[in-house]
Formats: sequence, C-alpha cells, structure tokens
Amino acid sequence: MSVYKQLLGEDFERLHPMLQHRYHTAPGETFRAKGVMSTVKHGSPLLLPFYYAAPLMDFLFPEQGSNVPFDMMYETVDQGNGIVDMNWSRNFYFPKKTRAFNSTTRIDLNTNTAYDLLGKPAMMRSNLLLNVSKEGKLITRTNAQHLFGLVPLPSFFKGQAIVEDGYDDERGVYTVHATVFNDLLGTIMMYAGEFEEITE
Repeated sequence: MSVYKQLLGEDFERLHPMLQHRYHTAPGETFRAKGVMSTVKHGSPLLLPFYYAAPLMDFLFPEQGSNVPFDMMYETVDQGNGIVDMNWSRNFYFPKKTRAFNSTTRIDLNTNTAYDLLGKPAMMRSNLLLNVSKEGKLITRTNAQHLFGLVPLPSFFKGQAIVEDGYDDERGVYTVHATVFNDLLGTIMMYAGEFEEITE
C-alpha cells in the first residue's frame, strides 16, 4: 500500500489524481522530476552567516534567483517495524553554483505520524502536519522542531514551514510553493516553481 495513502487515510482520495499518482509510493519505489523554480529567495541579512554555513550539510544556501533549473528525486525505504523513510534529494542549478537541499521524511505507520530530518547529516527535526485543501493540493506544515533531533527549539527560534504541492491541469505540470519563516525574522527561505516527472 502507498505510504501516503495510509498516512492521509480517506483524505488521500481528495488529492488531485496526479498527486495521488505522485504519492502512490510504496517501499522500494522512486519518483524523479525536473523543472524550473520561478523564484528562490531567502530573507533577513542577519541570517547570512547561517546561509553560508548551511550548505556544508546540504541544507539552506545563500544564492537567490529567478527561473532556476532544478531536479529532485525521492526513494522510499522500508526501515522495518512500521518505519518508512522517504529520502529526498533536490539540486538547484544557479549560474555559478549548484546547491543541494536534502532531507528525509520519516513516517511511522504505527502512529500515522511523520517528521522531516533536514540536511545531511540531519541538522533539524521538524514534526509534520499534513492535510488536503479543497482544491486537492497537499498542504504540509511543520510543528515542533528539535536541533539535531534532540534539543527542542523555543518558539522564537523555530523556522515554520508551509509547503503546497499541486498540479496545473492546463500546463500539465506539478507545482510547488514552499515558505520557511520565523515570527521574529520573517522569511527564511521561499521557493516556487513547477516540474514534470521523469519517466525514462
């Protein structure tokens, strides 16, 4: 059975049919795609030292731009005991630098819960809340966060994320809009774009 179908329950059927296809992923399967980010940007200049350090862990990065080519893939791995990992790899091709943003979504099918491990090695753990919009988009929000998976972050340090995954029927492309923000510092990172599945 699809990991996301079990995680979302009846709401899975409310996803756009192409999102059902995309997330009908079982252990051992892989999804690959490529496209263009119309916008990639970060926020406060106060975070510049962090943006320059984070690429060492394939996390955030200092580059910004428009019409940035990118590719992505995720593979689904059964870790046993009801735990399934979705290992995400994302590459952003800026004119002078290629940047990676990698993560693992760990899903506990025993409790129907999920969290993200951000970076390689994991710098941040973020609990995930998933729901389906009336338009059939998958909406993912972060909740509690832990530094290096261990240290709970107080609310004023947290980077809250909202990711909207959709499908544009007219253009025949998947769409994504992701924003990470902090209550004090504002936007930490935002990207928006579209992509197509690689099937060959």
